[in-house]
Amino acid sequence: MELYCTTDKNKYEINIPYGSGEYYTQCPACSYLRKPQNQKKKCFGWSRDINVGHCMHCGSSFVEYRKFDKNEKLKIKSEKFKDTQQINTIDQKYLSLSLGLDSNFGEFLKTNFSDEKIEQVMEEYHLGMTKDKSVIYWYIDEKNRVRSGKIMQYDAKTGKRVKESSISWVHSELKRKDILPNDWQMTRCLFGEHLLAKYPNANVCLFEGEKTAVICSMYFPENICLATGGSEMLSKSVCEALRERKVLVIADCDKVIEWKQKTMEINHSLGLNLKPYDKLNQLLTDEQKEMKWDLADYFLMGTI
Repeated sequence: MELYCTTDKNKYEINIPYGSGEYYTQCPACSYLRKPQNQKKKCFGWSRDINVGHCMHCGSSFVEYRKFDKNEKLKIKSEKFKDTQQINTIDQKYLSLSLGLDSNFGEFLKTNFSDEKIEQVMEEYHLGMTKDKSVIYWYIDEKNRVRSGKIMQYDAKTGKRVKESSISWVHSELKRKDILPNDWQMTRCLFGEHLLAKYPNANVCLFEGEKTAVICSMYFPENICLATGGSEMLSKSVCEALRERKVLVIADCDKVIEWKQKTMEINHSLGLNLKPYDKLNQLLTDEQKEMKWDLADYFLMGTI
């Protein structure tokens, strides 16, 4: 099938099997540009019902390429896939059942912060927990819909992620238990995005990791602290929610240049007001840079 990208105005060829519903595969516009380990990720979704597509990584929108008579101009459908695609959600009861600080990350917070600050964090971010003391970072969008929950394990003393323990998602666990269908796909949003509706006039700090956003929210109580959920997750599609906001984008120290470039591209494409913070590396030692510190690590330096 030949597709026309309404974002970069280029034509692409892609194999989309016949059928109905949504089909996910690699993005023809950006996947080949990504890191080798990410090139096979299925970031592109195509709706076979309305024949429009959208990339969740680069934010590009696509329609079917059609040729007409030479006297006619190329006709493009104006619908954007991100506005028409189905937003899959998870029942709120799973969030409610998980709430609590009896996780290793919760223990770390209780050791280093006051009860008042931790109570505020719980009220804002709805941190969950699992039986093996992992934390659940719930992804709730601006309309208060639960998209999914990211499950991560931490060391209770250091607050560092236990890298031997793999990251999982609530929707993946529910699919394993046949509670959700196998073709259920998460539509990403920003971690903490629901706070945008709660605080419509507040400025925003955007981080890479959920832990960084949670901890920094206790240092920046006047701002909304959000996270993309990973360095590769800073994209046009998730940043759509940041329209009409003043946003300070604070990358981890090893992603400052990359995120600065991405921020400029997103501002240009969407007309947003994202301002990259590029002074973190000036605060860190060479050893701390090698350890890939983020702003939360810097704040915690005198605490742990």
